Amino acid sequence: MVEKRKELENILKELEKIGDILGSAIVRTDGLLIATGLPTEVNSKAVAAMAAAIVGTSETSVKELEIGKFNQVIVNASDGQYVCIKAGEEGILISLARKGANLGLVLLEMERQAKKITRLIE
Repeated sequence: MVEKRKELENILKELEKIGDILGSAIVRTDGLLIATGLPTEVNSKAVAAMAAAIVGTSETSVKELEIGKFNQVIVNASDGQYVCIKAGEEGILISLARKGANLGLVLLEMERQAKKITRLIE
């Protein structure tokens, strides 16, 4: 278990190497925090719960609208944005990105790391 936690924390550190990512977290679909690399001023537990709710609602709306399979949620705000993608059936990867971030690069790296997370938590 300790080894898995270290591997998950290393994944978050890898994401931080992308200059546009300010921090990331791995949460369960029920909103519980698995690992965090979010800035210290951020309430990681609250973000985990809210992100799980946003992803759950988005998945439900995608299903109801019959528009395929859920991919990601991107929330844009005046000073930045955050992205939530699934990491397997039970995990969600959240990344906080700076304003004007290259979202293509952010999503590419998040998808790559989500595959690793899936292997570790399922």
